Amino acid sequence: MEWDQLLGLLGLLLGLTGGLFGLWWGRKKAAENRGLDERYTSITTKAFANAWKITLVAMYIEFIFVILGLELAAVEVLGTLMIIHLVGWAISMVYYNFKL
Repeated sequence: MEWDQLLGLLGLLLGLTGGLFGLWWGRKKAAENRGLDERYTSITTKAFANAWKITLVAMYIEFIFVILGLELAAVEVLGTLMIIHLVGWAISMVYYNFKL
């Protein structure tokens, strides 16, 4: 394995660990402040559904790119879809927090 590959794997592992720790810590603090209620459940459910709809639109757009002859590598497609999904989820969470 080369140095770049090791750094990439380390980044993936640290990102996963940091994300899981942040999720656990955030839920712990929200539970202490009684933030895990019906409103939170409703916002989370709607945001997840909306994020998947955004991801589905992105998948169709990438399929159109492939049909039009644009060559995309699997890593590019998966990375793009992951970023679109996470950003869509985050924006949906903020939107539904202010809306509800």
